[in-house]
Amino acid sequence: MKRPLAISETARNIVLTLQDAGYETYVVGGAVRDLLLDRTPKDFDISTAATPEEIRSVFGRRKARIIGKRFRLVHLYADDDIYEISTFRAPPAAGNDGDLITSDNVYGSANDDVWRRDFTMNALFYDPAKEEVLDLTGMGVDDINRKVVRAIGVPEVRFAEDPVRMLRALKMVAQFDFSLDDSTENALFASLPQLMLSSSSRLALELEKILKSNYCDRHFEVFHDYGLLPYFLPELSAVWGTPVQQAVCDLLYERCCRIDAGLYRNSVSLAIACAALPFVENALGNAPGELWEPGQPGSAGAISHAVDHIFRPQNLMVKMRESAYRILSLQPQLEQTDHPRRGEIMQQRAYAHARELLMIRHAKLPDAEVIAKIWPPGVERKNNHRERFPSKPRKPKFRKSGKKPESKWDKNGNE
Repeated sequence: MKRPLAISETARNIVLTLQDAGYETYVVGGAVRDLLLDRTPKDFDISTAATPEEIRSVFGRRKARIIGKRFRLVHLYADDDIYEISTFRAPPAAGNDGDLITSDNVYGSANDDVWRRDFTMNALFYDPAKEEVLDLTGMGVDDINRKVVRAIGVPEVRFAEDPVRMLRALKMVAQFDFSLDDSTENALFASLPQLMLSSSSRLALELEKILKSNYCDRHFEVFHDYGLLPYFLPELSAVWGTPVQQAVCDLLYERCCRIDAGLYRNSVSLAIACAALPFVENALGNAPGELWEPGQPGSAGAISHAVDHIFRPQNLMVKMRESAYRILSLQPQLEQTDHPRRGEIMQQRAYAHARELLMIRHAKLPDAEVIAKIWPPGVERKNNHRERFPSKPRKPKFRKSGKKPESKWDKNGNE
């Protein structure tokens, strides 16, 4: 299908460079889907006939880094961004059909690769040189037009190979307001317990992506509707249908609306704080929306427990949880419009995020504009790690032959 798509100039150049080197190469997956939906892709993934070693030889070792164990691919550093380049995959090894795939470094053709992908809408390839969309399954473009999420091949096999695909299917239902086709839906219901077989690191990464999205409240609602939430976030599932859960979704929804309106940037730690706040209030005996008093006994422990446990068994990064703890700890102080240490509070590291949570909480209250003036926007502090700990100068490289030059650096890299 001939159709020019607005891919980034860097992605186009990467594809053309590999094609010029003799390797069949395309922009693939979610970027093609998003462009066909008139959405802006968050990134551009690339797939090619070149092996990881061949990709690295084309772009050089300094720019191309081979990563991955289950499936090796290349991270290419270009224009202050990272582009993921994968090699076309072959069908699973004989006898592996329907089993969890733990090693997948067998390469094939573009036609092999497309049938290894998860859903038809994610199996579209785009050739920027020809301005052509390749729909090798014959169903991807039609499913996008009909708003259907359809697993490629036998859905039960796709979910058994990688149970995280169930999460991704429901994320697309939530984000695009699509529906599952009947066979995919039936297979998902039958396969839900297999989600527990996925590695904790991959599930934590998926949770981080959800919290960073502008649809996180909708994601959790869809996960509950399809019965996946108890396997993914049992703590949140346990309070579903209560005022605590409703308050969680309301806060996350308001956060997403403010991000869409350009009022604040996206932040995982802020999303964690939004979700944890009603749990803290409930633990301290307060109704949702009733904040605790500054210095109230047990408040520090309630905040720590909520931040650390609401998203269990997924284990989010420590720095995100610590940031969420600081955001929540400042809320009672921000409620005091005449706080005697107002200037000091505004200098605190978490003030910008904490102020945003304050605005989220007061968004539908009549005092929102007054609160916004009393606590003006803060400037987020930049990480000054490099300034405080400057990197040591590199040691000079030795020549491959000849006498080893005498170094002016000691064994610790000091001059």
